Amino acid sequence: MRVTLKHISDDTGLSIATVSRTLNRKRRRYSANEEKIYASARKLGYPFFTNAGETGKISIALVMKLFEGEFYSSLINGFYEASGNTDSEIVFSYVQKQNDNPVDDIISLSKKYSGICLFLPSMTDTHYLKIKEKVGQYPIISLLPSKNPKIDTICFDSYRGGYMMAKHFEERGYKKYGYISGPIRRADALFRKNGFVNHVHEKNDLELVWSYEGDFSTSAGISAFEEFKKTGLKDIAIFGGNDYSSFGFMKAALESGYKIPDDFIIGGYDNLSFCDAYSPELTSIVTDFHELGKKAIRTIESMVIENIDTVGQISMIPVRIKIRNSSTPKR
Repeated sequence: MRVTLKHISDDTGLSIATVSRTLNRKRRRYSANEEKIYASARKLGYPFFTNAGETGKISIALVMKLFEGEFYSSLINGFYEASGNTDSEIVFSYVQKQNDNPVDDIISLSKKYSGICLFLPSMTDTHYLKIKEKVGQYPIISLLPSKNPKIDTICFDSYRGGYMMAKHFEERGYKKYGYISGPIRRADALFRKNGFVNHVHEKNDLELVWSYEGDFSTSAGISAFEEFKKTGLKDIAIFGGNDYSSFGFMKAALESGYKIPDDFIIGGYDNLSFCDAYSPELTSIVTDFHELGKKAIRTIESMVIENIDTVGQISMIPVRIKIRNSSTPKR
């Protein structure tokens, strides 16, 4: 059924003239009636451009928590560069670090921007469902994988990345494997680990002999090495989960007199710039933030222009491996 202004008028109890003036107004006023009209229009699936502004551009908010570190600057830069060849403008919006329930913030942002991209690792399925219920048919996607996505998701192929690292270790001739996992509640951490572990389990001559539960931080990598050192293991291939944990592990190992890659080999994930700057250079899974930004922006643009609802579809951005000195001996 084609949704008309009359449907919104009937749903809100406001006149058709009021509904028409509100949806065609260039600048939002955020009055009670306007909020009611926009909420109804989204719920019913009425096609309109939210806050396209005087420039006519689609405005997309990248919503994230502001943490220090190269990963987040790479994510921001990827979106900034990707937006240069589009008719959209990216607005970077941050929620407080200690805010683990940013639902109300996101709902407020949906009234200001044409669409939203979420990179919030603390979000749960319950949060996504509440947002979907409140914003209705509105262009919103997640940039993090989920075991059971409630909204459309554009993310890196985390499982493939973990699998690829284990396959590389096997090609180097290693039989014993270990890994440092990421935060237990993050699906991307779980998928990376599962990809790595599954490749090991597929082969009868490969053995998983060590693991450590981390949180993707450098300090977790240092703590992981302290536990690893107690085992006396050597001649082992270790997947660090991400570059930060791998860096912490390598730093602690070198300070304890270990030699890399002679005593063990190691690989990370994200291919941040310090992978080349540190010695030995770190093998890592390459994640293309520009491609992530480009795909996410195109998806939001399609949702806005074609009035498409978010349904929980997943699109994976391929990853690849960059081999460096941290994993090059043996064979």
